Amino acid sequence: MPIARRRLLAAGAGLLLGAAGCAVGGSGHGADTAADTAAVQAVLDRRAAAVLHRDRAALRATVLPGETGLSARQAAWLGNLARLPLASWEYRLLSTNAYPLPAELTGGGARRLATSVQLAYRLAGFDSEPVTATEYLTFADSGGDWYLASDTDRPGGDTELWDLGPVTAVTGRYSLVLGLGTRAALEPFGQLADRAVPAVSAVWGDGWGQRTVLLVPSTTDQFAALLGTDPAGFGSIAAVTSGELGAAEARRTERITVNPPVWAELSGFGRQVVTTHETTHVATRAVTDSWTPRWLAEGAANWTGYLNSGRTPAQICPELAADVAAGRIPDRLPADSAFDGSAPDLAQTYEQAWFGCRSIVLRHGQAALVAFYRAVAATGGAGGQRAAVDTALRRTTGTGLTAFTAQWRADLLAALR
Repeated sequence: MPIARRRLLAAGAGLLLGAAGCAVGGSGHGADTAADTAAVQAVLDRRAAAVLHRDRAALRATVLPGETGLSARQAAWLGNLARLPLASWEYRLLSTNAYPLPAELTGGGARRLATSVQLAYRLAGFDSEPVTATEYLTFADSGGDWYLASDTDRPGGDTELWDLGPVTAVTGRYSLVLGLGTRAALEPFGQLADRAVPAVSAVWGDGWGQRTVLLVPSTTDQFAALLGTDPAGFGSIAAVTSGELGAAEARRTERITVNPPVWAELSGFGRQVVTTHETTHVATRAVTDSWTPRWLAEGAANWTGYLNSGRTPAQICPELAADVAAGRIPDRLPADSAFDGSAPDLAQTYEQAWFGCRSIVLRHGQAALVAFYRAVAATGGAGGQRAAVDTALRRTTGTGLTAFTAQWRADLLAALR
């Protein structure tokens, strides 16, 4: 299941406040100047270097003297990062006056700047493009020097795995697994991912990074925190792929985040299917856009996940088979809204999507499914989603959406009755 990342792309230009005169008044004492924002950026640069070198003393030197709790928390946080294979780590000051400071800090004393900051980092061997996150940090001027004064004045911002605890890293042939558990607990995820990558490439080609990064938190609340979402909406979802739709960088490595309690209920076969499904989303991210219907994105991922499994349609789609047996027969391809994580018939929706992709493969071959998927993206969404799908179907299969829907329903009934 894919979910669009909340974060800004790291390539944004003109975000750093400075001498160009775009700095605004700070939410602390007095107006911040170009010199102030440049000084805060310099602190951020020192913090970035401290993270890359795992230098606790250097990181501590960026914290406001006397803030012992913050200093200890920062040291523990840096320890969480110890095993992370970092290729780069950078901070960019996005804005000041980003949030109101607590009333007790707005009287006399040191000037303070409430800032929003962009983190951009790359994992060695896996990220050709930076992954970004937003943080809210308060800086204080003490004796003419600026320091980090708080990282809790404004709740929110993006949560990363190392914000939740010490990270263990397991590197495979095609995969990097980052988790809060032991190495022994994480190694099976790498084995699944290493089998998934070549299976996905066999269908979708090698025009993607052919590598995956899996994030394995320990609880549902941690899973939800990483995604910045309500955990109630993912009660039956075992894993989610986050990323930018229609990413210009085809080799961008998106993140697959595991939902621990749901994952624990899966069989070994089910875990492989889910891992291959999510890896398909990574591989197809660059040709998935806002007008790509969810039935196609999820159906293609499920098709790839179950490919060569030896399972029959009834075994792959047991809930849908039960519906058909009871006379509940779908008459249209599922709408995007039907894929919401809390939808009551979510399993049937995914199964209907699998049948949609199966119909294309059954009648035109697997290459036609891949071509159709790419053709939908290539339409640019002209005329809306329905028009894009109809146009792409006609170009790749010679069949319009109305006729294809009838074929899909007939193929579904033939397989499940």
